Amino acid sequence: NACQAKIADLREDYPGLSLDIVSDQGSYISLYINSILQSLLLGALLAIVVLALFLRDWKPTLIVAFSIPFSVLVALLLMYFSGISLNIMSLGGIALAIGMLVDNSIIVLENIYRLRGRGIPAQRAAVQGAKQITGAVIASTLTTICVFLPIVFTTGIVNQMMLPFALTIAYVLCASLVVALTLVPSLSRFVFRNYQPRRNKGFERLQDAYARSLNFFLQHKAIPLVVSVVLLVVAVGGVFNMGITMVPTMTGKNMSVTVVMPEEVEKEDAYAMADEIMDAAVSIDGVGNVAAIDGTSSLSMVSNTASEGSEDAYEMFMFYLQMDDSVTTEEQVLEIGRQLSRDTEHLDCEVITDASSSDAMSSMLGSGLSITITGPDQEKLLAMSEDVMRIVDEVDGYTEIENGMEEADKELHLIIDEDALTKKGFTVAQLYQELSGMLNTSTTSSKLTVDDKQMQVEIIDETHVPTREDILDTVVTLTNQAGETVDVKIGDVARVEEGVASNAIVHLNSDKTMTVSAEIEDGYNNALLSRELSEKLDAYEVPDKYQIYYGGELDNINTMLEQMLLLLILGFVLIYLIMVAQFQSLLSPFIIILTVPLAFTGGFFALWFSGEGLTMLSLMGFAVLMGTVVNNGIVFVDYVNQLRRGGLEKHHALVAAGKTRMRPILMTALTTILAMLPMVFSMAIGASMERGMALVVVGGLLYATFMTLYVVPIMYDLLYRRVPTEVDLGDETLDDDPGDAQAFLESLQAKHAAQIADHPQAT
Repeated sequence: NACQAKIADLREDYPGLSLDIVSDQGSYISLYINSILQSLLLGALLAIVVLALFLRDWKPTLIVAFSIPFSVLVALLLMYFSGISLNIMSLGGIALAIGMLVDNSIIVLENIYRLRGRGIPAQRAAVQGAKQITGAVIASTLTTICVFLPIVFTTGIVNQMMLPFALTIAYVLCASLVVALTLVPSLSRFVFRNYQPRRNKGFERLQDAYARSLNFFLQHKAIPLVVSVVLLVVAVGGVFNMGITMVPTMTGKNMSVTVVMPEEVEKEDAYAMADEIMDAAVSIDGVGNVAAIDGTSSLSMVSNTASEGSEDAYEMFMFYLQMDDSVTTEEQVLEIGRQLSRDTEHLDCEVITDASSSDAMSSMLGSGLSITITGPDQEKLLAMSEDVMRIVDEVDGYTEIENGMEEADKELHLIIDEDALTKKGFTVAQLYQELSGMLNTSTTSSKLTVDDKQMQVEIIDETHVPTREDILDTVVTLTNQAGETVDVKIGDVARVEEGVASNAIVHLNSDKTMTVSAEIEDGYNNALLSRELSEKLDAYEVPDKYQIYYGGELDNINTMLEQMLLLLILGFVLIYLIMVAQFQSLLSPFIIILTVPLAFTGGFFALWFSGEGLTMLSLMGFAVLMGTVVNNGIVFVDYVNQLRRGGLEKHHALVAAGKTRMRPILMTALTTILAMLPMVFSMAIGASMERGMALVVVGGLLYATFMTLYVVPIMYDLLYRRVPTEVDLGDETLDDDPGDAQAFLESLQAKHAAQIADHPQAT
């Protein structure tokens, strides 16, 4: 912004000066931030609409709606003090958390709303409603936050990209928990004081229909369990056949175009073609400024004219296209690239368009294929690299396969026959000394002083330099041990072999190294191609002391997969341990945690149907999903346990808990899903970065809602097989004063301690 302001000042100060911005990466920042902020605001609005539809009143909706900006402001404050900047990942974390941050408030408010509907006074409903649900809300929030704790164990690009994202979500959820347990009950007391909740007969009919279906599935448990397992297997297979990339490709409002000319092209023809390409680019709707860079210019000056004094044939040009304000979506940018390719396909040159704005990211992560070969002998490495290049070429999808020796200089190897030379009475050192003298064509002479300036004089003599054709016919004069000088023809004591000269000899762990690289054609996935290539390379016989392994993007992908898998496993364990502490039981958390892999089915299907591959960000979506999917399960199982402690039989407790918790479960799921839909469907420039993550969470939560409403009760019914035992403690009377309840229970426990001791599992 500061640079653009100064450029505007320069234009005013110098009216004849023309300054056009060719590339401005700062514009990408504005694009991405605006895209995410739009998704964030639209998501918050959709979440509020869901609340209004379910509660059918603006007052309770307003309470929850107030928690959104308050939680975001607290999160921004914590971001400031922890040094997290506003960037794609941190703002993406806030956008992703918008739907989740209202979950706590919804659960607390809905419980207060339900108690108020039973006629309980507003103040008591606020206190009891929050108190009943506090444990479950804290546990559900902690399960979501703890998923991100293992981020501290990651390294490299995974840590750099995911840490701001994880911390931002944690900050937002912590703020939402405080709001839900303090502000929401406080406001509810006033909002519900003279308020009678309205009956929603349509939703009550839906609850009754759900209760009937749950009764049916509790009697036929195999149906939903088998279907869910089969769908999980199908979804996993479908996604892993799509391939994996490190990060999704991001598109900006600039496009680079590389034009490769034939080597034999004349300078005038090269510039004529460049002019045609320039005209074609400018004529496309949506294209603003177009700048050309002479790719062969050593100065790389931005210019549309030739570099003065250069006599070389121009083999490459770079064009930079700036889109105007009419271009707002990624598809428009991509269509401009396709249009330019169609308009220039008749030209005798290769036109390569690139709308990706993630060049810096690509250079950091590596791109294409890179295979490293290490070993002790350079010649053997060269031969192996050529074998590997042939193997890579057998796999469709790889192009521009190189081993770095394409531009290497040719060299001659003079192989000395030491026996023949020794028989003549000479040594290799003598022959080398004579040849060295012939090859050194220049020598430094004395300095001359001209006009008080000293100048170095260099004498060059190229009259007797041996060439490739006459090297073996060259005669050198050597002195034998007797002091006699003898003329020796080099062809009598040596032979010549051709080779190539490496620009550099690279070492890795003391071994010489050679790298085979290749680009990936459009429409192919590097990870999928590597599977086919790996099979072929495994069949290649690698000599002893030599190694072949992947580098570049594939190495980064493998490292990313290892770290993300570690994150998911540690998060899974932490979630289970938190639920064990919440329920003080090993079985209840086990029932909930079993739904996590099944809930992944929804995320896998969402990626599969949308055509999005697995990336680091979509894998992070599974971590988010794992933390959120257990929340509704915790609330459900916690309420079932409360009902059973109240004396309700297990089957009836499951159905009653399902009907009661159905509304908050659907509300929390729908607010999160709808809040993320703008990120899923947005075609704005820069929206692709977060799309895979949002897809996983949306698809996973849709599917997980059914997991909670059906599979959790079924698993509870299957695993809680213990039949409760009734112990008759006689008739006891409790006074009307509720304050005596605790004393009454303690006296009852003391009076019947022996009987209770016989039943340690009793509650």
